[in-house]
Amino acid sequence: MKNPKFVIVSPRQTGGGPIVLHALCKNLAELGYDAKILYYAPLKRRESNKFFIFDWLKFTIQDMFSCMVRLFKVFFKNSKFGSWYINPPIKKCKRKFWPVVDDKTIVVYPEIIYGNPLKAKNVVRYLLYHYRFKDVPGSYQKSDIFITYREVYNDEELNPEKNIVNINYFNLDLYKQTNFGERQGTCYIIRKGGARKDLPQKFDGDIIDSYTDEKIVKTFNKCKYCVSYDTQTAYSWIAAMCGCISVVVPEKGKTRADYCKDEEIYGVAYGFSESEIDYAIKTQHLAHERCEKLNTQAKEETKKFVELCKQKFE
Repeated sequence: MKNPKFVIVSPRQTGGGPIVLHALCKNLAELGYDAKILYYAPLKRRESNKFFIFDWLKFTIQDMFSCMVRLFKVFFKNSKFGSWYINPPIKKCKRKFWPVVDDKTIVVYPEIIYGNPLKAKNVVRYLLYHYRFKDVPGSYQKSDIFITYREVYNDEELNPEKNIVNINYFNLDLYKQTNFGERQGTCYIIRKGGARKDLPQKFDGDIIDSYTDEKIVKTFNKCKYCVSYDTQTAYSWIAAMCGCISVVVPEKGKTRADYCKDEEIYGVAYGFSESEIDYAIKTQHLAHERCEKLNTQAKEETKKFVELCKQKFE
């Protein structure tokens, strides 16, 4: 396939995964490819595509309504609620409005999408987390490419070649330390850790999950500690860049080694042991440098993504 077109299926930029998908779209466009975002996220965990058109229409209507509500609240009530929705981190990605593709289009599905609802001939499954549908009949085709964002999310049966494409986007003008004085209190991240059985009944500080990025950074610069029950969120690194002592609470029986198989996570402690806290403090200054490097590498990673697609779908 000489000049492939790309359609990237993604929710709005309300978390790290969708930001990665939008960064991929933006980078592909800047490299000269026809790349568009199709906004969609399953309303329920479906293991069938029988209701895809219904789900897509319902999602689209809800999405438009949500956008109007947030627009009203932000601009007419002078509120920052929902500004992340209408003023996303990555802008100017072209949007595909209709869920129809041709045989020359490569469709990129994140791991939250079951099967091939667009009936695309060429499919890439980009694992931004663990693949939830592996053992469900009809969830993927033998001709699909599996690419993982990090080795820790990889499934060696689906992706034995260990195709890793690590595309990042960090707003380094925003994600930085501004408070070099006194700090107090703890803030918390739950996100993908919402189902954990070890979640506290009460929290003695802010839960930042629904905050805008601006408010998150302000909170990180106020607090002494950031404690995350989501073991894979990039906000733990961002907390470190903002000067927090950033702590990820490991799941039972797991340690740092279980979460950092493919890279070193600077500025973050895995657990509350003295050695982990000491490591987080001593390497905190390296977190910004690491994210800067990841931003720089994103274009090269996108080129690698394109080459993998061309080799498979030639």
